[in-house]
Formats: sequence, structure tokens, C-alpha cells
Amino acid sequence: MYTSKKYLLLGMTLLSMSSCFRDEYDLLRHATPTDNFNLLWKVVDESYCYFDYKNIRWDSIKTVYAPKVSNDMDDKALFDVCAAMLNELKDGHVNLYSDFNTSRYWDWYLDYPQNYNNTIVEREYLGKDCLIAGGVWAQRISDVGYLRYSSCMEQVTCANVRGALEQLGDVKGLIIDTRNNGGGALQYALEFAACFFSEKTVVGYLQYKEGPGHSEFSKLYPQYVEPEEAAAFSGNIVVLTNRLVFSAANEFVSAIKCLPNVTLMGDATGGGGGAPLSAELYNGWQLRTSRNPLFDVNRQHIEFGIAPHIRVDMDKDDEYNGFDTIIDSAISYLSR
Repeated sequence: MYTSKKYLLLGMTLLSMSSCFRDEYDLLRHATPTDNFNLLWKVVDESYCYFDYKNIRWDSIKTVYAPKVSNDMDDKALFDVCAAMLNELKDGHVNLYSDFNTSRYWDWYLDYPQNYNNTIVEREYLGKDCLIAGGVWAQRISDVGYLRYSSCMEQVTCANVRGALEQLGDVKGLIIDTRNNGGGALQYALEFAACFFSEKTVVGYLQYKEGPGHSEFSKLYPQYVEPEEAAAFSGNIVVLTNRLVFSAANEFVSAIKCLPNVTLMGDATGGGGGAPLSAELYNGWQLRTSRNPLFDVNRQHIEFGIAPHIRVDMDKDDEYNGFDTIIDSAISYLSR
């Protein structure tokens, strides 16, 4: 009798599981535009980390966009509604990916001066004989060392930095140009920053989203840089920034700013302080949204960017004549 009950319960459990799988499979096959819209809204509602910080009323935003969705609309019309709703978050880390388009919020840098001209940097400052050491390009300019750090997708080791600086020789100061660095791997950004520290140092904090509520977060966990040896360069350093410094590059600037010998020059960075989460809708579209917020060493959000110590913009006449106003200002500052 006991055995019969056991198998009866097992059979009922398997039947229930089979029914759940079938329902989920049917939903995947037959999901309507409304189903996909609701799923997108729900994933963002339970995962996004800046509702309170940005004072965003996500329920109210749904009441604006939900009426625009109908089950007879085509994919492109649905995509446009979803993209417009996501752009209400004003977050460069929030994207919706389909086969035919990618939603993006780019006003965080397109609404500001470019403050960078790659042709001028490459031709007039780096030149044909620049050094390429891992993920940095290096040159000596007017007795100042210049490191171009264009992407956090490439690893830069302390051996790369030391090797480049040894070849540049004795310099009065160092420029690290992060302009137009759109980010990449946070690990690489902190590894590069560590090259300029002499001891293990707290450079910021990370918080984890722990539940579906808008305020359900973990405590703040410290983020460290851990150099393997003495700083590769201990003289004065100027880090050049513009609005297109984003995500992991934004974190690099936040970290290296902790050093007393570092001065930030240029424009504010673009921000991007939320480590993103990826999810998938019923129709296969991929969603990316900020989930775990990063903070600076003073426990302040870095989502909206980091202000420079010295604000400098590119001069149009300088640019026309092949000069980079911001690099030249950094050289003058370090040569004083």
C-alpha cells in the first residue's frame, strides 16, 4: 500500500511537471506582443538597480507604453515601443537586441562635445614610431610620457606599462589618455589601475541586487586594486577624459582618481556605473539592463560620470590646425 502511494505521488508530480513544461513551451511558441512586453517590463522591474537613485516611477511608465501594444502589431512596431520605454531609464547599459535592430540610449555622450579627434592623436602625437605594449600605445611628447588607453577589452599588465616607460626614458610626468574608451572588462580596468598603486587599496564599492523589490540590495562590498610590486610610475599623472569614457573605463577613472598624484583633465566621463544583467524574451530578443551598482571610494554613485579636476575642451581652431587642446594642456600642466 505504501509503495502504491509512493508511485502514485511520483506519477502525479511528473504529470504536473509535464504540464508546466508544456505550458511554458506553448508560451514560447505562441507568445503575443503583449506577453513579450509584459515580460520585458517585469524583468526590468525586478532587476534594474537605479529606480530609486534616478527617481523613476516604473509603474507609471508602464501605463504610458502598455496601451501602445496590441497583439496584431508586427515585430518592428513592438520593438519601437519597447525601445522607447527602455530609453526612459536614460542608461547606456540598457539595450534590447533583435535580428533587425538594437535599442540604445546614447544621449549621455551625443549631447556633449566630442573632445577627441583620433586622426590628430594618431598622426600628430603618437606617430609612426609609437610603442604598442599590450593594450596601450605609448609615445614620448615634449619630455612627457603619453599612454593611449583606448579599450578595456584588451589586457594591460604592469609588465606592459614598465616596458613602455623604460623605453620612453626619464619623463617629467605621465599622461594616460582614456578618451573614447567605451569600456569592456572590469577586471582589466582594475588591473591596469593597479599598475600605479604601491599597496592594496580600496578604490570603490559594489552592491548586489538581492531581490525583486526596487530597494532590495546587499551591503556595500569593497573593490580593491592589488599591485604585485611597486608602482610602475610614481610621478605626476594626468588622466584625460571625455563623455565617451564609459562602463569599465569609467571605473578605471574612479579607481585611479584615488591616487594623490593623479589629476583628471578634460570633460566629465559618461558614467555607466551598473554592472549589467542579460535576459531573453519569449521571442528570442536579448535584453541587457543595469543590475549591480558601483560606487566610488566615498560610496557615491558613478552612474552619471566623474567630473574632472580641470575642465578643458577642444578648441576648434586648434583642431583645425592639427592640435589637441587637451593633450597640450596636460603637457603644459606637467611641465610646470
